[in-house]
Amino acid sequence: MFLAVTLSSLFTVAAPQEPAKPFLPASAHKSLGDKLRKYLAAENAYDFAEKAREREKAGKARRKAKESFEKEWAKAEKKGEVLGSMPDLRAIFHNCFVRENPKHSKGQFARRTYKTPRGDIEYGLMIPKKYRATTPYRTIVALPGGESGTWVSPTEYFKATWDGSPALSDSILHMPVLPKGLELDPVPDYSREGAEQEEDRRNFTVLGSLGFVMHNYNVDRARVFLDCGHEACGYGLRLATLFPDRFAGVILRDPVPVDELRLGNLLGLPILMLETDANRQVVRALEQRIGETCPGTVTVLAAKGAYPHKESGDDILAWMSDKKRDMTPKHVVIEPNHDRFQRAYWVNILVADSLLTTGPDEKPRIEVQADRESNRITVDARGVERFELLLNDDLIDLGKKFTVVINGKAVEEQRRRSFREMKNRMVTRGDWDYLFPVRYVASVPKE
Repeated sequence: MFLAVTLSSLFTVAAPQEPAKPFLPASAHKSLGDKLRKYLAAENAYDFAEKAREREKAGKARRKAKESFEKEWAKAEKKGEVLGSMPDLRAIFHNCFVRENPKHSKGQFARRTYKTPRGDIEYGLMIPKKYRATTPYRTIVALPGGESGTWVSPTEYFKATWDGSPALSDSILHMPVLPKGLELDPVPDYSREGAEQEEDRRNFTVLGSLGFVMHNYNVDRARVFLDCGHEACGYGLRLATLFPDRFAGVILRDPVPVDELRLGNLLGLPILMLETDANRQVVRALEQRIGETCPGTVTVLAAKGAYPHKESGDDILAWMSDKKRDMTPKHVVIEPNHDRFQRAYWVNILVADSLLTTGPDEKPRIEVQADRESNRITVDARGVERFELLLNDDLIDLGKKFTVVINGKAVEEQRRRSFREMKNRMVTRGDWDYLFPVRYVASVPKE
């Protein structure tokens, strides 16, 4: 379709669309936001109340908070369709989870333990010296470097990378403790017995404690960065392809080849690679591979000092400074690298062919583009039987009928926005940017 361009259009510059503006005043955003936080906190207290008397008391508090919020919401609705105004929704829902002040020291890196039914997870953590539980903070998830499954201790790696950085004045630093013998970089062969369990162990080690940190500290969901050390860069890149909408960017301090990895999911996700004389060939090859699928994604910087390049800290911080995750990119590609992780942003593959039983050119893939100006969504799918789109008014105007074109076949649709469904999805995910009042499910037409 890109070839079907008239000569005149090549010289036409489309006028940029004016960003949508809120119709509610800032005072209404604050009032609704305050009431929403109380409502969600009361709901959470009710869900975790165990004794009958506690549950009864929590239930009354929840009803009261819910009624207060709904009354304020109804007042706002008289001025317009709040669910159809993304600037208003984002202002209301931003920072809507209540967090308690930590009981431990601030401004000090320390090793901690998170107890789970599957076992203890150890991690290193540092929160800013002036941390306030009411303020969202950029968060850096650092994967320590290692050699053949022997990993540098969190304290040692912290001193070699982020210790003394100005980033720590306004960033949370989280560092999983990687168990000895756990290898990260190799791309798993899931047809091999035990490979699935090994990958689960990797993800549990890295993501388990991060989930705990996100639930207990005020992590800015749009500014989570993954910083990968030696022998962790291949896994870090793979993790980003499995969960691209969880990160604002990925830092690779010593990249490795990942020839077996499909890279389409990285579209729009900033990648920073530090280049040295020793890794230059790998960096240039990986930059080219990612660029072919995801143009404009990669930044390469000359590494300063010896690995892990602490002297590059200011360059890394400058690169991070303006990066924020966009939960509603208009162009989404999903090229699964695992049969269980097949969602990104607002697109979710529900039923697809297995990666283990399909050839290289037949593996499932879906590419979705939203055009608000034409109120049209275009879906190109291969090896996919059924998919889900979560929609909001960033993507299309849900107040009107919209068109969905699936592998060239168009259908006209219309859906009603639902506050309850949007709020439930947002709470379940624990992400105040996850605001989608409409769910659309479709099957891919058979040829």
